[in-house]
Amino acid sequence: MYNKKPHKYVITLGFACVSAFIMHSAKASNTPDLGSLYNPAEQFKTAINLIEGQNTKADFSTGLKWLKLAAAQQYPQALYQLGFYYEYGIDEVERDYFKAVDFYEKAAKQGHLESQFNLSALLLRESTPAYNPKQGLYWLEQAAKQDDGEAQYSLAMLLDQEAKTDPSLTEPSFNWLIKAAQNGHRGSEYILGVKYLQGEGVKTDYQQAFNWFQKAAQQGDAAAQFNTGLMYEQGTGVGQDMQLAVEWYQKAAQQGEAGAQFNLGNKYLFGSGVTQNTTKGVELIQTSAKRGNPAAQTMLGNMLTTGKFLGIDYAKAYQLYLGAAENDYPEAQYQLSLMFAKGQGVEMSHEKSVHWIKKAAQSNHALAQYGLGAYLANGVGVEKNLMEAAYWLSLAAAQGQKHAIESRDSVMELLTREQLDTLKQRINTFSSAPQKIVTR
Repeated sequence: MYNKKPHKYVITLGFACVSAFIMHSAKASNTPDLGSLYNPAEQFKTAINLIEGQNTKADFSTGLKWLKLAAAQQYPQALYQLGFYYEYGIDEVERDYFKAVDFYEKAAKQGHLESQFNLSALLLRESTPAYNPKQGLYWLEQAAKQDDGEAQYSLAMLLDQEAKTDPSLTEPSFNWLIKAAQNGHRGSEYILGVKYLQGEGVKTDYQQAFNWFQKAAQQGDAAAQFNTGLMYEQGTGVGQDMQLAVEWYQKAAQQGEAGAQFNLGNKYLFGSGVTQNTTKGVELIQTSAKRGNPAAQTMLGNMLTTGKFLGIDYAKAYQLYLGAAENDYPEAQYQLSLMFAKGQGVEMSHEKSVHWIKKAAQSNHALAQYGLGAYLANGVGVEKNLMEAAYWLSLAAAQGQKHAIESRDSVMELLTREQLDTLKQRINTFSSAPQKIVTR
């Protein structure tokens, strides 16, 4: 399953330019007397030297006075710095969102990029009294027009959210995303890969998806590295190459990407594309499971119920299956159903078995559909219902489940012509419904 991690919008965080302290070198070791300099650039430089304690004793109060002198002359960097101080309440400066807006705006009107971006972030933050989405969007657009990748990405994501209620914004959102990606913005490259992979607002194009994932991967994006490895393994959008797949999995796994750890663990476990090392394979899968990867949790559960690679421990297996099942992982739900049916590590309960097998069946898990059909046909853990039984057995049979085909035919012989017509219509409805793309 491809990684489709949720990317937080930079604009919602409002910390895009949090590193506001600008480092300046100063040749002089002595600080000028307050008011002895009239050039705003020199005033700003002196302010920073005092605030940062560069070649002089740190003195925030005096530095702040120099900063205000530079700001009084509308020096954009000084205005920006004061805006930052007021936004976050730095040192002796008391937080005041409206003063922050005022200083940011004065610099933003002069084309100061960081001020435009921070101003937009502040105005778009609903939790502040300065919240003004219309003005926030305006200033974000101004920053984006300066060809800043971070601003372009944030604008694209903001418009993408708005497009859910206003489809006309889909195209401009995508265009800004392209601009950001072309400027080398890593997050934009990754998101474009996802959109081309899944056909979100654009025609599905696996080659384009691979190209954008690879660009982000080369910049160190762990999720993109995982997806690049997966596409190499599957030969999707690129020629199949197991060696390159393993290399990208290793890069992503080293960054803690759980999906890559699981896939790489499998490779070592069974010696696929690497020299077999079961100890290393199990360790990687355990690490992935601890990070909440449902596939890894399920595989570990299987090891603990079969005794392969690990000793049998039904109690631990149950906890692992449960964690994955609650994360809507169909195979774990199916395995959990089997544990309740057999009473392995839990008290036997056909009702709970039905509960979990139904969840897996609804996710199109063939064995679960067959099992649910059998439960319904025999009235085990649930009220007997031949129509429902025939429905689930038919879905399993459509996926080639041999036992389901035999059971389906037997159950359907007991149905009336009217029931069969209704069943056919219902099955066709399920088959034509778009299936949700499952991601980690």
